[in-house]
Amino acid sequence: MFNDIVSIILFNTVQGFKSNFNFTWKSPFEILGQFFFLAISSVALGVLTGVISSLLFKWFRFLTHNAITETLVLFILAMLTYFISEACQLSGIISLLTTGVTMAHYTWYNLSP
Repeated sequence: MFNDIVSIILFNTVQGFKSNFNFTWKSPFEILGQFFFLAISSVALGVLTGVISSLLFKWFRFLTHNAITETLVLFILAMLTYFISEACQLSGIISLLTTGVTMAHYTWYNLSP
C-alpha cells in the first residue's frame, strides 16, 4: 500500500517540475520538499474531511434516519475531498484513501444501526 502512495505522490511531484526545469544542485531538495508538501497536505485534507463527516453525523442526527441519505452524504463528502484536492493540485487519490480510512474509523460509530 505504501509503495502505491509513494509512487503516486512522486509522480505528481515530478509532473509539477516537467516544464522548464533546469537541474541544479538544489533540485533534489526542491523535489523532496515538494514531495513532503504533497504527502502531508493530501493526508491532512483527507483526515479533515473524515473528521468533519464524523462530527456531521454526530451533531445532525436527522441525517441518520434514512440509509439512503447516509450513503449519499458519505459519497458526496468523499467525492468533495477528491475534487478539492485535485483543484488544489494535491493528490486526490491519497486524500480519498485517507478520508475513507478516517470515515471507517470515526464516522462508522455515528451511523444508524
